[in-house]
Amino acid sequence: MSKFLINHGYDKGIQLLRQQLLTEMEIDDTIRELLTYIVYNEPITLYRISKNTRFAISTVYKKAKRMVQYGLIRPLSINGTNNEKGVYVLTVKGLLTCLALNCAGDKNVIISKICQKWRLRSYCCQRIISIIHVLPILIRVDGGILRMLDDPKAIMISILEHKDQLRLLIDHELFNEVINIAMHYLISRLVIDSGVITKSSILIGNDKFVVNISLDGIAYIYSCKLCGKSCTGMKILVHDARCALLNEIRGLGIGSILG
Repeated sequence: MSKFLINHGYDKGIQLLRQQLLTEMEIDDTIRELLTYIVYNEPITLYRISKNTRFAISTVYKKAKRMVQYGLIRPLSINGTNNEKGVYVLTVKGLLTCLALNCAGDKNVIISKICQKWRLRSYCCQRIISIIHVLPILIRVDGGILRMLDDPKAIMISILEHKDQLRLLIDHELFNEVINIAMHYLISRLVIDSGVITKSSILIGNDKFVVNISLDGIAYIYSCKLCGKSCTGMKILVHDARCALLNEIRGLGIGSILG
């Protein structure tokens, strides 16, 4: 992959997102117009779309089938089917596509909907545009993310797993911000999940520490207040018996992850 950098420029980030998303889809004016209508009126049936727009139900059905195949919309109900009786909503991919195509006049409407679908809290939602800027780069690094855009946890984990590659492809300020957002989101998930497991490591923590332990025996301390050192942003070996953090983990009964 050729090296290219992006900064906080909104237009540049959206341009890259548009290029990345549209490589696998054929979006004509009809689909674009339907996406715009659904943004402001979801959840909605195909029949209602046809009734309130200039498109015949046969056209709406045909285009909706393609949008489902592209992953832009999905049936809302458990028993929803791809027909005019189903109730449909946009996916995050659909919202991102609409954002990239400037379907809606107010981008904040789309960004707010992405926050809702990702169930982001205030801190992450206020900074979501940085994640959107990085998405086209992340998709190039990890193509599987394109199929998991509705799962913010998968996106945040991928950002951390590919941080070394991202560091080379985006500017320093943006890199630090998206890493902080990903960490903030995943740390907030620790309260619910107790741990966040990535492909090669596990992220654990509480109000006193947050640490990522990899399978190769390295612990990356994001923050720790267990001793007077107040360690942040440092690596240690998991077998270091002098570390209060590692001893704390062993004391919690999950020392098996330390090997």
